[in-house]
Amino acid sequence: MASALATIDWVARWRGLVEARHDQGRRLDRDHGRGDAWAAGRARRFSQYVAAAGADDPLLRRLLPLVEGGMTVLDVGAGPGRHAVPLARVARRVVAVEPSAAMREQLEANAFGARDGAGGAVTNLEIVPGAWPEAAERVEPADLVICAHVLYPVGEVEPFLRALDARARRLCFLQLRLGQREGPYLELFERVWGEPRALAPTALDLFNVAHQLGFAANFEVVPFPAWRRFDSLDEAVENARQDILNPSGVDDLIRAYVEPRLTKVDGRLALPNETRSAGLVYWRVET
Repeated sequence: MASALATIDWVARWRGLVEARHDQGRRLDRDHGRGDAWAAGRARRFSQYVAAAGADDPLLRRLLPLVEGGMTVLDVGAGPGRHAVPLARVARRVVAVEPSAAMREQLEANAFGARDGAGGAVTNLEIVPGAWPEAAERVEPADLVICAHVLYPVGEVEPFLRALDARARRLCFLQLRLGQREGPYLELFERVWGEPRALAPTALDLFNVAHQLGFAANFEVVPFPAWRRFDSLDEAVENARQDILNPSGVDDLIRAYVEPRLTKVDGRLALPNETRSAGLVYWRVET
């Protein structure tokens, strides 16, 4: 078994997973290739979810004890600031790289408009627009580099990881799910399209890629939020439609699938995820 595993080209396997998923999206999704996948309210809803979760984030809990007042942090794919804003309250400086304009709008509000509910605006956070690894040329090395739930659609994983490692002085921390984002909808997807959803790479794939590239990576299993929250049934149906690649003419089927699976959690409608765990892949940078 060990020798068989040693023959797997994990970088090529990763690329194959991502390309198969992209190919399926191009073939089925009428909205494939839209300019900003987080537009049309998705960034706002995710930011609301982050605000509700507060500091109850497994990666944030792992990082806060490691970050000292003199340290710098680089957050690649910072989203609405789930990690960047709280870390800016304890680090000397945080640089947040984010390609999505819709997400940057949420990040700016959370960082500079004091919407994160943790003590007012921060003044030591810089936002860099752009995708990784292209943006690497515009940021300085940092003591800690983090990248959470970003790599799923990245086909060329090697240059992405090598650029992260090159910008890290001490530590690299990455987080991915151990299952699929569309977990609650995989059966629905197959009913609608007559084929299974092409799967995204997971944290276990990332761990093996990291070792193939020569990074002495560690692995930890951490909890993943168990619920998706919605303000209405219509919002839950729209979320399902987006996650199954925007089919036409099947709203009744989607509603019939989603509605009985919803429950009330803290006053909102909630759908349980199939994915209850994520993986942290991290390594200390050799100097």
